[in-house]
Formats: sequence, C-alpha cells, structure tokens
Amino acid sequence: MIKIYGKNCIYEAIRAKAKLKTVLISDFVAKKDKNICDILSKNGYDYKIVAKEKLDREYTTQNQGYAAIREDYKIYDESYLNELSNAKRILILDGIQDPHNLGAILRSVDAFGYDLVILPKNRSCMVNETVAHISTGAIEHTKIMYVNSLLTAVTKLKAQAFWICGTDAKGTVECKDIDPSLRLAVIIGSEGFGMSKTLVNQSDYLITIPMVGHVNSLNASVSAGIVLAMLMNRDSE
Repeated sequence: MIKIYGKNCIYEAIRAKAKLKTVLISDFVAKKDKNICDILSKNGYDYKIVAKEKLDREYTTQNQGYAAIREDYKIYDESYLNELSNAKRILILDGIQDPHNLGAILRSVDAFGYDLVILPKNRSCMVNETVAHISTGAIEHTKIMYVNSLLTAVTKLKAQAFWICGTDAKGTVECKDIDPSLRLAVIIGSEGFGMSKTLVNQSDYLITIPMVGHVNSLNASVSAGIVLAMLMNRDSE
C-alpha cells in the first residue's frame, strides 16, 4: 500500500478505479469542493471528513486536503516486452534517481502519449509517495517496468523494430530530422552522468536539443519533456 495525496492524485485514482483505503478529505475541502464527496460515494469509496491538522500530520502539508491509502501501483516485469505489438513510443530512463525528476517525467509520458517507461532495477528511483505526488495523477495512466538489464531490454526492442534514440549534448541529430512514423524507444540518461556508454553505442540516433543560452545543460525531466513532445506519435492524437 502507498500513501497518495493532493487533489489531482486523488481524482485521477478515482478515474482509474484504483483500490483506495481510508480516503480522507479535509473539512475545508468538503465545503469548497462539493463534488468530491458525491464522486467518492458514487464510485463506492468510503471516506472520512477530518480536520486539516490531521491530514497535515499524516500526509505532509502538501496534501491540499485530499489523501488516501492506495494499493501498490502495478509494476510490469520483463515478460511484458513480448506484448508491445501496438506500442509506438517507449521511454527508457538510464539511472534516474531523483523522485521529483521521475514524477515530473511521468507527467510528460502521459501528456505526450508514451506507452511504457522502462527503468533498471539498480541505480533507479523506485515508485514512492513523492513520485506519485509529483506526477499529479499521471502515474495512474502510465505503464512502468523495472528490468535487470537495460541492454537486454534494448536488444529485445530492436528485435521488434524499435529505433533507439539516445540523448546527449554531443548528439548530431535533431528530433525534427527523425521520421515520426517510426517506432521509437527514447533514452534519457541520469541526472549527473547522462547515458551509459553501452547504451550510447546501441543508439540508432543520438539526439541533441538545440540551445542558444549560456548554460548548456538542462534538468533531466526538462530534457525528457522537450524530447518526448518533439517525438510524439501524432497518430495517437
């Protein structure tokens, strides 16, 4: 079970028909958001109206008056790599360890229609309360997989006609130069070290983001948002 909190997180959990236990709504929110109690009741969720101070003690002051205990998010295993016949866009995260970055990246994954996020079991942030909160509910609509080896995963994706798009400041390809009809697996490297050399060597394209400023560096989640947007599968719109 995992704690989730925040207005969007709770509403998206309800929309996704997630199993929620101990839904708590602050007395202030119950008066201001008159729909929430009806929505919870109509969807079969039990809830309690409690003082804001109680929520702040149990769920941090960022709860916005909405909180719940949720069943653990479904995490896919490597066998799911054999079920990607309809997938067009996949994101691979090579060593993202900051839960704020992972949560923000999941928002972009949902916004731009990516089918799956793949992370290595080692050197990666695991799904936790912070990731769920920062995703503002996007995690409810995102498939996440942890694998033993990203190299093995990339090899399997290549066998299924995915083109591997690494990202690097020294890259030579811009997103606009890539055929949007291709099946793409995009790799975003870690916050401090970027992509591993092994995955750089496996990339069919090495993408760079054109910049004109003085600081030639972007946060991992910002870079992911830009690249995912520019490579979005327009057929899914």
